[in-house]
Amino acid sequence: MVSVIIPSYNSEKTIEKCLTALQTQTFEGEYEIIVVDSSDDRTPLLVKKYFPKIQYIHLPEKTDPGTARNLGIKKSKGDPILFIDSDCQAAPDWIEQMVSLHKTTDYEAVGGSVLNGNDHKSDIAWAGYLAEFREFIPQRPKREVNHIPTCNISYKRSVFNQLRGFNPKYYPQEDLEFNHRLKRNGGKILFNPQAFVYHHHRTTLRSFFNHQNRVGFITSTMLKILPLEGSAIARSRVKTLLAIPFLPLVKWMRTLGVFWKLHKQIILKHPLAVIILLFGMLPWAIGFLKGVYSNNHLLKESCK
Repeated sequence: MVSVIIPSYNSEKTIEKCLTALQTQTFEGEYEIIVVDSSDDRTPLLVKKYFPKIQYIHLPEKTDPGTARNLGIKKSKGDPILFIDSDCQAAPDWIEQMVSLHKTTDYEAVGGSVLNGNDHKSDIAWAGYLAEFREFIPQRPKREVNHIPTCNISYKRSVFNQLRGFNPKYYPQEDLEFNHRLKRNGGKILFNPQAFVYHHHRTTLRSFFNHQNRVGFITSTMLKILPLEGSAIARSRVKTLLAIPFLPLVKWMRTLGVFWKLHKQIILKHPLAVIILLFGMLPWAIGFLKGVYSNNHLLKESCK
């Protein structure tokens, strides 16, 4: 038995594609699909109407993804446990790719790559893809990594017995903190580019800029907690003030550098997305600065 867990909130636009893709997998073994949903839109109606065999859990109030995943883990029976988001579509062999590597390797976690699931005409969506998933594109090699987002990752069940699940205090990067604990405890994470999902991105400038501001804020907040690249800057207000005029351009250029080297067709086909990404670095930098100067409650937690 294999378990697939999906946290959901107001997913009426994407949940049907997500669940249809999971129900039409090439994997021949037994697997269960668990949706933990706190929506107040049409998501509950769609799931109950079109996917009656799926284990559906509805929560009365909006719930963060980490808490939803933890509840799904408690209700699940499978090993390994696979995670995907409600705004993603799995490739037909996604479960097969995950399970085969858990059977043939000793990695505690196996994750995969992310493709843009939006209409290719949306340059805003492409900007979002460039901003978020440069480390997880299919053109990167199979290798051991420190982190893979929970929109496309799987774990052996024993990991949750040891680490007790995701900590909602670190939302929306509770997966980053969880994988840090996994690595700190000797666990290993394998990136398999052949296990891919299609992720749906924001398609309005306002939502894209707001999201980048939030990403910048939580990035600097987490860098003050976890010993990752950039921590030295985020932990010093003086260093942040000196670096902040250059950080947006550096981040933009590093992102373009990755895609130009590994998948330049995206840049060549979507030059407007590159420009939108550049402007998106401004709200990201503002959010980063706010995170450094914020007395966020996360800073009271220790991850040493």
